[in-house]
Formats: sequence, C-alpha cells, structure tokens
Amino acid sequence: MLQRRVAYPLFAIAFFFLILQAARSGPDHDEIQHLHAAWLVSQGEKPFHDFFEQRHPTNFYLLAPVTARLEGSPRSLVMASRGLDLLLLLATFAAFLATARPLLRDRRAAWPALLLAGCFLFLRNSIEVRADPWMNMLCVVGFWQWTSYLRDGKRLRALVAGLLFGAAIAFLQKAIAFVGLVGAGTLLLLGDPSLRGRIGRGLALLGAAALVPVVIFALAIWRGGYASDFLFWNYPYNGFFYLKTHFDGPLVLATIGIAIGEDSLLWVSGFIGLLITARSLLRRKAEPTLVLASVVVIGIVVGVSQSRWPFSHNLLLMQPPLALLGSFAIDQLVAPRWRLAASALLVAMIVKVAAVCWTYTEGHDAWAIQQRVLAQTARAERVAVPPPYHPIFRRDAFFFWYVPVINSMAYAEFCQRQVCPADILDWDRETWRRGPPRIVYAPPDEPTWAPFEFERHRALYRRSDVDGLWERSAGVASSEFPSQGN
Repeated sequence: MLQRRVAYPLFAIAFFFLILQAARSGPDHDEIQHLHAAWLVSQGEKPFHDFFEQRHPTNFYLLAPVTARLEGSPRSLVMASRGLDLLLLLATFAAFLATARPLLRDRRAAWPALLLAGCFLFLRNSIEVRADPWMNMLCVVGFWQWTSYLRDGKRLRALVAGLLFGAAIAFLQKAIAFVGLVGAGTLLLLGDPSLRGRIGRGLALLGAAALVPVVIFALAIWRGGYASDFLFWNYPYNGFFYLKTHFDGPLVLATIGIAIGEDSLLWVSGFIGLLITARSLLRRKAEPTLVLASVVVIGIVVGVSQSRWPFSHNLLLMQPPLALLGSFAIDQLVAPRWRLAASALLVAMIVKVAAVCWTYTEGHDAWAIQQRVLAQTARAERVAVPPPYHPIFRRDAFFFWYVPVINSMAYAEFCQRQVCPADILDWDRETWRRGPPRIVYAPPDEPTWAPFEFERHRALYRRSDVDGLWERSAGVASSEFPSQGN
C-alpha cells in the first residue's frame, strides 16, 4: 500500500483543493439558513419562537458573534465559517486515522485517510456551514475514544466518549441515532466473556458523562424561555415532516446511487469489510471496532431510506465508519498486484476530488441577489427572500421564511392531527397587512420557495430587472394589502 511519504502529500493535495472549493463555491441553501439564524440570535431573537427553525440551536449561538462581526458581507461570513469547518474536518480525519490504525498490519499507515478524502460528497458536506460538521467531528472523536476503551479498558476514555457524544447531541438530534447505534453495536459484543465487565462499566460511565452536556443544553433552552417551542418544532413536527409528509423530494435510491457512483471504492470496500465482520461475528471472533462500525453503517442507511428528505449530508455520519470497514478490507489484500491496484485507485480518487473541487459550485447567482437586496433595503426593513439568496443581515417578514410553501402546508396538515401551540398561518397572513416585506424574491425554478400566499398579494409589487425579484410598489401602504378572508 501507499507509504506515508506518498499518502500525506496526496492528502495535502486533496485538502488544498478543498480549500479552493470552500473559497470559490457559491452558498448552499442550508449555509445561509444557519448563518441567518445565527444573525437573528445575535440580534436578540429566539429561535422557534420568533422565527422558524427545526434544528438544535447550539450552532446558531456559536456563530452569532461571527455574524455580528462580519455584518454586511455575506460572502466573507460564509468563507470565515467554512474556514472553521475545515479545522473541524482536520480533527475528524485525525480521529479517523487513530481509529483505523489498530485495525491494520502497519500501525503507522496513513493511506486510510485517502479512502475517506477521496469522497467528494463527504468533503463538501463537511465544510458546509451547518451543525453537521460539529456533530460529525464530535461523534468520530467519541467513537475513537469508545473503541479505544473497549480495547484497553481505560475509564477516562469512556468518560471522554460520553462527553463528546453528549455534546454532539447538543449540536444536532441526528447524533441521538448515532449514539444509539454505537450502544447497540456494543451490546452485540456481550457474547465475548472477556468484554462483559468492561462493557457494563464503560456504558455506565459513558451514559453518565453524556448526560452532562445534554443537561447543560436543556437548561440553556429552558433559561432562554422557549423550551416548549423548541420541543415542538424539533421533535413532533420534525418527526411528521421527515417521516410522514408526501411532497416531492429526493429519492433515496438516487441519493445512495449517486454516493456509490461518486466513490465506488469507498462503498465496495466498505461492503466487503461489512461482510468480513458479519462472518467473524458469527464465529465470535469479531473486532469490536468493526462490529460497531457495521451497526452504524447499516443503521444509518436504513434510517435515511425511511426519510422523506434523504439528502446526501444525512450520510455524513456513516461515511467514516464505512471507510473503517473499507480500510480493513483493503488491508486484507495479500497479492502485490491487488495492493498496487488498490493504491492506484486511491490516487485516482484524489485526482477526481481535485477536479471536482476545481469545477463544482452552488448558488450561481446567490451572491448578486444578496448584494442587491442589501443595497435596496434599510437595516430595519423586512424582506421575504429564501436561502441561499437571503442577504443574512435583514429580518424576515414571515415566520416560515425558508421553503415557505412546503413548511406551511406541512404545518397545516400536522395541526389537523394534533393541537399545535399557536396558529402560525394566521400570524403570517396578518403579516401581509401589518408589515409586508419591502422586497420579495421568488426563484422562478423553485416555486415552493415563494413567500406564503404571495400570489394573493403579487399585484401590489412591481417586477424588477431580475427575474423573480419583486419590489413593493411606491406609495403602497400596509393597509392596502388584502386582509385575512378578503
């Protein structure tokens, strides 16, 4: 396999091109959504109560000082935030390599990092500004500490793993599934008499330590005064939205198929590693790290397949465990020609990543729309502009400010099934009369991103020279907008 003197420079090349990708690519929808939420928090607004959100708010509060410091420049804010994610990614790779090395014949090998670095989807999703990079880093480092505990029995490792897993949950609720799968995989190891006592002690330590950041997080939400709103939007509503709605969304087979096609080496080798682990588990000779990795991979793929919105970033938590299984499988190759072929494929994947990083971008005209809206509005004026076009530093007229059509329809359907805490739709309808947006942007290619019931009020706006960008007609007062029921 590739020696360290070759593997490290190849990794550096991949990371260099990833930095270029972070610097040149336009903004993703979720990036602007998270940064605007962070800016609103910096202005004293409460998530879930003052504006719509569906995720744990830790990342908003973490980024709030950065948004206040870089107010007025959306692009600089996105670049700075991606820079932080790049640092998190380096920590993720370091923990991944530390987890993989004990599985290999060469305990100093660096080539497994290339198996993960050769996946562009993993790299791209790891630098996008959302809570996932934090959650993923904490979960991967926690996984390393927990598997190390299972190997050497040092109790401090179990405590550290618990703290990290609890912190990951504070960042994003998806970490609950990851920690649960790690726990389920650990219970499969109870068949090994030499591990039973260690597992019992370790799970107790891990559980107690995980409670610390979770309790601190819960107390912060409670002290913030929006605990009931937080619970409603993150759990009952999210469960309905992601599992029971019937809107047109990405197909799970397409998402997984694209992921396999983008990095077949990772998926094929990972699948082979999973088969090897299953066979060794039946023979009661399984390596604990591989058992846990297998359970995480299977569990997350099954979970994503149940979601109504199976986007590629939902695979982020399973890609490092998949790479662990793939690294083990590749390391089992004995014949020199097969090891040479595997090395050549690793190099090819890095070349592919460099090429895609150089060419791929998102949000092609988002920067221009953002600057246009900022230039034409005062700081106190409200807008109705969806991510990734939202200018970040302007407040929204409506509660449902991102994907408004789908979210308002989902909310209405959900509230027919159970009692909701407030009638948000009436509030948004009243907004058209009480304080309509100064500027509306309804992307022509994304009809569900238009503001709530915009069609009823379009006549009081005039078209601009940008397709989909509407400005409130001069001299139109709020009272001229149709009120509810008109």
